[in-house]
Amino acid sequence: MGSFGEMEVKRLPELKAIILRTILARRITLGLFAVIALVVKLTSNISYLNPLFYSPLVWFLITFPFQYLVQRQKRERALNWVHAGFFIAEIIIISFFVHLMGGSEWIGISFYLFTVIYANFFLPPLQGYLITGLVIGLYSLLVLLEYIGAIPHRSLFAIVGEPYRSLSYNLTTILAGAVGIYATLAYTVRSFTRIYASKNRALADRELQLANLSKQLLVAQEEERRRIARQLHDKLGQSLAAIKLHLASLRAYLPEEEEGEIAQIIDQAITETRTLAYSIRPPLLDNLGLAPSLRRLAEMTETASSLQVSLHMRERPRLPEAIESLLFSAAQEAIENVRKHAHAKHVNIRLHYETRKVVLSVKDDGIGFRPQDPQGLGLQGLRERVELVGGQVLISSTPGNGSQVTVEVPHETDSRSHS
Repeated sequence: MGSFGEMEVKRLPELKAIILRTILARRITLGLFAVIALVVKLTSNISYLNPLFYSPLVWFLITFPFQYLVQRQKRERALNWVHAGFFIAEIIIISFFVHLMGGSEWIGISFYLFTVIYANFFLPPLQGYLITGLVIGLYSLLVLLEYIGAIPHRSLFAIVGEPYRSLSYNLTTILAGAVGIYATLAYTVRSFTRIYASKNRALADRELQLANLSKQLLVAQEEERRRIARQLHDKLGQSLAAIKLHLASLRAYLPEEEEGEIAQIIDQAITETRTLAYSIRPPLLDNLGLAPSLRRLAEMTETASSLQVSLHMRERPRLPEAIESLLFSAAQEAIENVRKHAHAKHVNIRLHYETRKVVLSVKDDGIGFRPQDPQGLGLQGLRERVELVGGQVLISSTPGNGSQVTVEVPHETDSRSHS
């Protein structure tokens, strides 16, 4: 099963649980409406056969087969269509009862309100628009059919004179219309709010756990880089140096030219080992801090390439190890990109401290690039690491005018000694 299918399987139980909670919310609101309708009947001259009372009761009853169908679905697409089918059944039932309760004469159009809200809240856009369109179409058809006399018009009230002078009309409108609709609307909105507040809290908790785990992984990665760098610098470097010493004792047994070639290979291996160890994590970073490490990086860059590197920074108290390591890696990655792609002559590294953040920028005078050009994996990985600690990476460039990489990270002064 692909990743999309796996994600759907994980999301389906949560979606089912939300829909089942909305079924409960429907039953409560419809029960409330039925109680209000019963009060209206007891306090007015509306017939007990009138659908004002039993229409919400029938609406209430169809939630039970719907609940059964929801629980049986195994795919999200099928679940959405079951949900849409329920809304269509609701619309048909509501249209019938609106016809029995006065059509366009009373407040029939309001009874579709919750169906439209639920449909557009939970269904995909296309299905939500379909349900909304059916509501508009069925209600309009009902009104027009009554207007042309194709179906009989049924009045909810037996009114003599103007409606506003009728106690039964006014009482029904206040209780079933104003109190019933707006009370159920308020409850529905509150139910949705509780559902998604709970979901958002769970999501926030997961994000916090993921962020903490990512920070732990970042610390573990830095520890591993430090260990590997020390192994390369101390053990492998010392082993190569020992080989070179033993080679000197064998000088009498080797041709001079061959001995020179072997010594040259060993010297090159020692240099490459130290360079690799430094690129993984420079010892200066642990011992002296960020500023000396950046100076050494600038010197090594000028030695290994034709780039001229300018540094602008002031000595400040030590930063936390993770922040120093991150900023050094950012400078390394930016300079490496300049060496490989920019065809630049000069690089300017600037490090300055603000109240709650430290800013590192690397600017070159190379060929630049377009913002829509794809970025390398190195910059993408750097961006992810910076965002994990609450910082940001800004990249600006235009073709022919060089580029600039700016890294901003929040910081607190480390408690270790100053550099």
